[in-house]
Amino acid sequence: KKYQVKSHAVRHMIEEGFDEDNCIEALLNGRILEIYPEEKRCLVLGTFHFTPTITSPLHIVCDYSQPDRLDIVTAYIPQRSYWETPTRRRRIKK
Repeated sequence: KKYQVKSHAVRHMIEEGFDEDNCIEALLNGRILEIYPEEKRCLVLGTFHFTPTITSPLHIVCDYSQPDRLDIVTAYIPQRSYWETPTRRRRIKK
């Protein structure tokens, strides 16, 4: 019920054209992709509506180290250069 949006997430919102309400929508319908227990963070994949008929995937990194709130550390639309699909990271060729 309580959350805080961090500046890195706001930067991505401005650059990529989504907003805080889109983040909340994606969190509410999302699922955890990765958990980083040592940092008390997780990566959530959800979707949000650009328009009533067009949706987009959204990755949201959440910090749950504070007992009374969730921090939205960053949020971004997964890019093909880093992600094969919204759920699978692209392998780095050596």
